[in-house]
Amino acid sequence: MKTRDSKHIVEGLSQAEVFEKVSDICTAVNTVSNAKELLEVSLKKTMELFGAKRGSIFILKENGKDLILKIACGMAASEQKNMVKRIGEGVVGRVAELKKPVCVDDISQDSRFRGYKARKGYKTTSFICAPLLVKDKLTGVINITDKESGCPFNTEELQLLDFISSQIALNYRRIQLYEKFKIVVKKSRTLKNELGKSSQEAKHLKKQIVLQEKLATIGKLAGGIAHEFNNPLDGVMRYTNLCLEHVKDDEVIRGYLLEIKHGLDRMANIVRSLLACSRSSPPAMEKIDPNHAIDMALQTSQSEIYQKNIILKKDLTSKLPKIIDLGLERVVSNLIRNSIDAVDDGGTIHLITFFKDDAISIEVRDNGCGILEANIEKIFEPFYTTKDIDKGCGLGLTIVNEIVKSYNGGINVESKLKKGTSFIVTIPV
Repeated sequence: MKTRDSKHIVEGLSQAEVFEKVSDICTAVNTVSNAKELLEVSLKKTMELFGAKRGSIFILKENGKDLILKIACGMAASEQKNMVKRIGEGVVGRVAELKKPVCVDDISQDSRFRGYKARKGYKTTSFICAPLLVKDKLTGVINITDKESGCPFNTEELQLLDFISSQIALNYRRIQLYEKFKIVVKKSRTLKNELGKSSQEAKHLKKQIVLQEKLATIGKLAGGIAHEFNNPLDGVMRYTNLCLEHVKDDEVIRGYLLEIKHGLDRMANIVRSLLACSRSSPPAMEKIDPNHAIDMALQTSQSEIYQKNIILKKDLTSKLPKIIDLGLERVVSNLIRNSIDAVDDGGTIHLITFFKDDAISIEVRDNGCGILEANIEKIFEPFYTTKDIDKGCGLGLTIVNEIVKSYNGGINVESKLKKGTSFIVTIPV
């Protein structure tokens, strides 16, 4: 998290105080068990963090078109009653439509909201507003305004609100799943003829709840880790590279420095993986050729393929339809890296693309060590890995799975011990 002043991310608070308050918010929202309490606690503690007098949280209705006010502070009861915003209407509606956070210094001077007038009773013209998103699926919007100090909000405070909003959204989803789970359990007690089906659904929902809790925990860690690690990592990496340039003739010291650089790269990759798991970026509107995504992914793995003398085969169908780029290169890159780790020296990796039934399929096949049948269901869980500690942290396939879900696609895995593994990603066009 970039700041203009490392000591004052939020007005009047030191960096340590800010992180303590953010940690307190994350802990609070992780422990509540019902939606109403979650929204009340979230809004109250978020307003305290920013020293704000007014705030509100809107939740998206099932019709996907309207946002209904669920909780507000500093607003007259008459204003709150039956308040509904259409997607695209006003500031809250615009933030929901764009799925991007907004910081407004002065609403009367902001060209993005020309003609918009602040409600009566607002003491300041500055506010921050962020969408509640879970993997780009909109849950609602949080709006914070009226600082006690009268000062405008800044971009650092907007970044903090964006992180907090992701935690609120994840836990709101967790509670929804838990409420659905309780309904399923209650139904299973009364409808014996549907017990088998309900039991299976309950088991699935339990797994989903556990997964959402893991993702919420990852999100809580990621914000702090990224801020604390990225800046010092950049500095150490920069000076390591400078040292490498000055010790070209000393092979011993150069070897030590290359080991340091390898460790730093691994730390940076773990931070990026944590962030990718905790919050997806808004989808880009650019389209990508799947074959081009494969070529780009291969470029980042060429050195490992060369070092292990891996035989690379490509059977790519030409003129595949382009699809919106939601992270396809990252999917292929992670699958290729898994295959590289799985095969022995001189092994084979086979990349195949084809188009069938209005869907693009990408297969990454290898003749490596394979996966135990009992472990195939676990490989997409966060932090599950069979690799050595220096080769992965167990987030690669979790990220692959989340990206493929965002395409409404699927992944089929076939594997036999000591014979190899095949991952087939199918994406509907």
